[in-house]
Amino acid sequence: MIEIKELRALRGPNRYTRHSAIFMVLDIKDYESRPSDEINGFSDRLVALLPTLREHECSIGQPGGFVQRLERGTWAGHIIEHIAIELQCLAGMAVGYGKTLGTMQKGVYIVVFRYLVESAGLKAAQEAVSIFEAMAEEERFDVSRVISDLKILREDHMLGPTTWSIVKEAHSRGIPFIRLNEESYVQLGYGAHQKRIQASITGNTSAIAVEIADEKTRVKTHLKKAGIPVPKGQVVTTLEEAMTVFNEINAAVVVKPDVGNHGNGSTINVIDTDQLKMAFYVAKAFYPDVIVEAYVHGGDFRLLVIDGKMVAAARREPAHIIGDGTSSIKELIGIVNSGPLRGFGHEKVLTQIEIDEMTERLLALRGFSLDSRPEAGEKVYLKATANLSQGGTATDVTDEVNPEIRRMAERAARIIGLDCVGVDALAQDISLPLDSSGIKVVEVNAAPGFRMHLEPTNGQPRNVAVQMVDMLFPGGYDRIPVVAVTGTNGKTTTCKLLAHSLKYSGKIVGLACTTGVAIDGNSILTGDYSGPEGAGIVLREPSVDHIVLEVARGGIARRGLGVDAVDVGVLLNIGKDHLGCDWIESQEELSLVKSTVIEVVKKTGTSVLNADDSVTMSVLDRARGAIILFSLDPDNETVVTHVKNGGTVVTVIDRNAVIRKSELDIIVCTLEEIPITFGGIIDFNISNALAAIAALHALNLPIEQIRNGIMTFYPSVNQNPGRMNLFDFQHYKVLLDYGHNPESAIALAQLLPRLSPGRKVGLCHGTGSRTDEQLIDFGKALALVYDYIILTDFDPRQRPVGETQKIVHEGLIQGGFQENHIEIISEPEKAVDHIFSKARKGDLLVIQPDELEPVMGQIMKRYRQLVTHL
Repeated sequence: MIEIKELRALRGPNRYTRHSAIFMVLDIKDYESRPSDEINGFSDRLVALLPTLREHECSIGQPGGFVQRLERGTWAGHIIEHIAIELQCLAGMAVGYGKTLGTMQKGVYIVVFRYLVESAGLKAAQEAVSIFEAMAEEERFDVSRVISDLKILREDHMLGPTTWSIVKEAHSRGIPFIRLNEESYVQLGYGAHQKRIQASITGNTSAIAVEIADEKTRVKTHLKKAGIPVPKGQVVTTLEEAMTVFNEINAAVVVKPDVGNHGNGSTINVIDTDQLKMAFYVAKAFYPDVIVEAYVHGGDFRLLVIDGKMVAAARREPAHIIGDGTSSIKELIGIVNSGPLRGFGHEKVLTQIEIDEMTERLLALRGFSLDSRPEAGEKVYLKATANLSQGGTATDVTDEVNPEIRRMAERAARIIGLDCVGVDALAQDISLPLDSSGIKVVEVNAAPGFRMHLEPTNGQPRNVAVQMVDMLFPGGYDRIPVVAVTGTNGKTTTCKLLAHSLKYSGKIVGLACTTGVAIDGNSILTGDYSGPEGAGIVLREPSVDHIVLEVARGGIARRGLGVDAVDVGVLLNIGKDHLGCDWIESQEELSLVKSTVIEVVKKTGTSVLNADDSVTMSVLDRARGAIILFSLDPDNETVVTHVKNGGTVVTVIDRNAVIRKSELDIIVCTLEEIPITFGGIIDFNISNALAAIAALHALNLPIEQIRNGIMTFYPSVNQNPGRMNLFDFQHYKVLLDYGHNPESAIALAQLLPRLSPGRKVGLCHGTGSRTDEQLIDFGKALALVYDYIILTDFDPRQRPVGETQKIVHEGLIQGGFQENHIEIISEPEKAVDHIFSKARKGDLLVIQPDELEPVMGQIMKRYRQLVTHL
């Protein structure tokens, strides 16, 4: 059997596509030696099961292309990709993108394909494998069951028509959205300029008004007092009271619960006491208080009012059948449901009619059952209300509404206090003036559905989401700038430098990075938040006006980028770290992962790239928006060419950090004035500062504010903990820095002699998720840095404790390091204490932790003891 080794959703832009996608790793086992043309009858069986696969173009580029590939011979992973795509399409979720990639492991493939509903996409992946195996082994398969299951998942988890219309309209205006739960709770926009909706209820909708709208009697009372016509009736709690009201009205009545929706518990056109008794107890089962009111003959109308203006109107009719004199009601329902406009849930313009308790009750009131055969032309209603979700129909009548009735609907909305409201009324003719139309308002809906207006059964569609978004963003959407930073080294320092500079200029910044989440400079959460979770936290934060995101490789590879588009994307460098993780086997593949950050830059945004890093420059053509390059060398050929072509660079000229445009040089500050460079001697932090200057310039921050920010950010425990924090213990110094790969070790080898002339004693560790080869290379690099090394196991990951340090030890020896200058202490806490015991006068102790807080606590305890004794 085929093994699904990994299966997950990439919820944001990723290495493969800018859209959400399902990521699946398959071991196809024996099928590696059995392509489709070598499995007897496979292609015919598969296409017979899923005939619409004939429409797939595949790499051929025309319909039938995939079938050609099947007949010529293709492998299981590729076939499963197409099956998974087609299953979603058949279930009403049209997707098209897919890709299958080989790996370095024989028979193991990566399969990626689009999804619209995550749960459905994951199930489609699993079922696609089952279908392939069934067709290969000549077994039967019930594909209709799978499609039905996928449709149910679609209805359960896809945004409904109302919410989706608002989201789509907002997106067309460049307003991003975040789905906040599995229902219809959605955030439009980011940070301080966000608005939230739940279907057609907005964050500004009055809670009091919603409560009033939910109680039909309160609504009628308010409207009646304001002179708006409502049906005669009252609320009752006992059958005797219901009988009294029924006799007073002396005509057909409607019986319904005082609180409820979708017509649940409602019975219309009740004409005798037996029917009244049945209707009363049905309503009573839903709510203790029951309304008995006059049944108004005429059309059922929905008048939609948004922001005080009526924007659409529809005439609705409940689900019904029309007799033909021979067919049973059940058979007639089947005929109606088979119509091309009807589908499951929101799949099509109309929803299929479901036979439920309400249907059987309404039929019983008229003396019918599902087996009854109505006369030819006889109309039989199957639902108490005209909701489209229950099979009803709608005809647009917006242009027919009399101005008096239009004003009445707008008044009703203001009286109840709702910003978006569906005014439900019954009338003979809404084109007539108020008094002669026979109109009565029966209730108001605080969360009106838009489907009947967006896609009416008859008449002109009305995109009422336009007025909704106009109301939410009356002056247009003020974007919240988002900066995303990625790279092998320097991400956290660059992000914190950016956040500090923006805050120093008066911005309220949301920062998510490796050390945690900070809002306006205040730490909210600690831990590694450089993935989608951290991004989501700051994007949802309602107080921020600028957002800075550190983006780690792992987050992109495992879940996709946490944001769909950014204003500034920064790519610092691309080393060999993490190769062998998450199916990333080469530096080229790693570059495709990290380049995601510059691929999602808006057209109006800016990509910032390191011109000194050749691998970074290899993905330059993938960058979007304007391009700013940064380099330590103003004579870098790429930089020179970029300036000649009218581009902008940030570089170093005569020990100054300079923004260069054509012939214009703007001096930001001297290198010595940048605290994180330790007086201009740390090249990698000079590079990080140049990247930050470029990003701030891309955000149109004034030069003076850029200068102030860069010059006031220090490598201190408070501002940048764990990154080049230097402690002076009088007789020796301690450097705390999160170095974890060969590139960082090489950088330290150049720096440490400038910081201290004495011995360099390191407390180092390898990361357990790295390959043996990478750990050995790390050990070789460490051999160039230190005079004495203590190895510990801060971060074993999946390896047994102690294994990682042994491999790094091997690398040290291969790098020519003396055996008697190496100690191994597996317990990190003891290792930290031990390095202090090794300190001599003039030494520089370098501690490179994984988790910062425990190590920082040990260092600060010793430092405070020293200060106390001075």
